Amino acid sequence: IFVSSLDPKDIFHAECYPILEKILAFEIEALCPSLVLVEVTCVLRRRTNSENLAIAIYKNLAQLPAINWLDITLEVAERSSMLGSQTGLRGGDVIVLQVAEQQGIPLLTKDKEIKKKAPKGILVFEHSEISL
Repeated sequence: IFVSSLDPKDIFHAECYPILEKILAFEIEALCPSLVLVEVTCVLRRRTNSENLAIAIYKNLAQLPAINWLDITLEVAERSSMLGSQTGLRGGDVIVLQVAEQQGIPLLTKDKEIKKKAPKGILVFEHSEISL
């Protein structure tokens, strides 16, 4: 969601940007593992080939009060490893999934593989499926 909302050339930009606007306006709050910050920064650096833009994105996202950035502790790594073993998802994806499970909150994503492979009991939605 973050990458698409921050990249005007992304095919999902138009549908994801309103979510970022709601975060900026404090209409919704997000809980994210700090790994998301790294992934968003690095993806946008590769897409734009701009180090300065990537650094600005990192600094702005890291300071948004409506986003609570969660540390990846050994406990988080352990549970994420178990989820990864169970689902076959990539490491970053299971860390995000683990946060949703641990916090008892739905995961909002455009990643169809996460949605397909998430264990029952962890709610995974695309933004079009819920009212924000």
